[in-house]
Amino acid sequence: MTEYNRKNIRMLASAFHIVGMLLIMEGLFMLISTIPSIYEIAINSRNYIIAMETKALKVLCFCSIITFTCGFMLYYFTKKQSILIDKRTGFLVVTLVWIVFSIFGSMPYILGGYITNITDAYFETMSGFTTTGASILQDVEVLPYGIGLWRILTEWIGGIGIIVIMLSLIPMVGGGGMALYSAEVAGPTKNKLSPRIKETSNILLTVYLSLTLIYIFSYHFAGMHWFDAICYGLTTAATGGLATHNASAMDFAPHLQYMMIAFMALSGTNLLFIYFIFKRKFKELKKNDELKTYIGLICIATIVVFFLTFSHSHDIETTFRESLFEVVASITSTGLVICDYSAWQTGAMVILFVLMFTGAMSGSTTGGFKLVRVLILFKSARTNIRKSLHSNAFVPVTLDKKPVPDTIVFNVFALFALYVIVACVGLCILVFTGISFEESSISVISALGNMGPAYGASSSGNFSHFTPLAKWTMSLLMCIGRLEFITVFSIFTKSFWRR
Repeated sequence: MTEYNRKNIRMLASAFHIVGMLLIMEGLFMLISTIPSIYEIAINSRNYIIAMETKALKVLCFCSIITFTCGFMLYYFTKKQSILIDKRTGFLVVTLVWIVFSIFGSMPYILGGYITNITDAYFETMSGFTTTGASILQDVEVLPYGIGLWRILTEWIGGIGIIVIMLSLIPMVGGGGMALYSAEVAGPTKNKLSPRIKETSNILLTVYLSLTLIYIFSYHFAGMHWFDAICYGLTTAATGGLATHNASAMDFAPHLQYMMIAFMALSGTNLLFIYFIFKRKFKELKKNDELKTYIGLICIATIVVFFLTFSHSHDIETTFRESLFEVVASITSTGLVICDYSAWQTGAMVILFVLMFTGAMSGSTTGGFKLVRVLILFKSARTNIRKSLHSNAFVPVTLDKKPVPDTIVFNVFALFALYVIVACVGLCILVFTGISFEESSISVISALGNMGPAYGASSSGNFSHFTPLAKWTMSLLMCIGRLEFITVFSIFTKSFWRR
């Protein structure tokens, strides 16, 4: 056996060791989901509610035991191996985790009979963990509280990132935390607040938990039922989109919808910036080009959409609220809706879908291409135009008044090229399955951007009418989009496995 083959075996053992630890963590999260079922069994006097929640409790406990046992076996049988966590291992671990988590996460749906086939269950779970917010369930209000919470909790776990939670809660065996962090965290640069990646992960998780608790208590004291407040607090913090109401956010009062707008917009900012706000370090915010672009885009897009959608059948406040809500929901990839935007004028819908592509800020829980990358693309194009006019001039691409390294610019263009190629392939497959070109194109953007709602029959975020091939394609696109292409594609190259 060659030295490189031994390294590959060691890498695989290290990957399965970490996946085992994470499956143990997933099993514990499943147990957390049983709390509302236990509560309902204790306080409810209606027999059919008790029976429904008892079934959910048994299913979640059984699935938790299976997940925990499989995770422990992977961990136990690889613990004697010398753990190696380098960049290659980081890419492999992150890709495996999101796939394996979705497999085990889909078990409660299947074993409980809430979703009857593997394709739909895997689609629903992958949509949750990637915070896409797409669904195949026609009626989410009939789900037991325990299963409903697990469905939303998958979004919350995926929002901050499975690896970030692990780096914060589980002691890292063999070091290599930065390799795992870099493979999962979105954005062209991996901002750290500390030389130790565990401390950065602790700060991110603390900010994320703090925001979630603020959202939950704010929703409840503003009039939401506790269960709704918890679920919408989780999904807003994760900028997910899965809801406990079939009508998404349409049923809530205007003041609650305005609160959702504020919370979605806040979750669309870099989590480290929110930390700076807590620490009153406002200088870090004033000089940031991405933050200025983010705020400016929301304001301009809302004004344009308002004038495009205003009619005498709606009052000014309703039109403004719907315009602002859908703009913020689109740019943050949250996917909650308060109106049928597919009935809007074409111009307004185009704006929303452009925002779905751009996404919000890097380092946030949102999907999309990320505004910082869009800025780099535009600034690079502007720089090339200047160089063509003044060939001898040195005109660097700048961001926040600092030169951007050529490697980052190159990586952004490479990622954009991959985005276009994958989108075209996905579009061809969806069209082949019989879906219209318009709905297919927007569905692909929705999946890659982890958005949820699309166009046509899937404008509400429901994809139950898609064929099995289309659903598996969407599931793959959601995973690729969440891990931002490079992490997934790198493990399929020869150079990844060979010297």
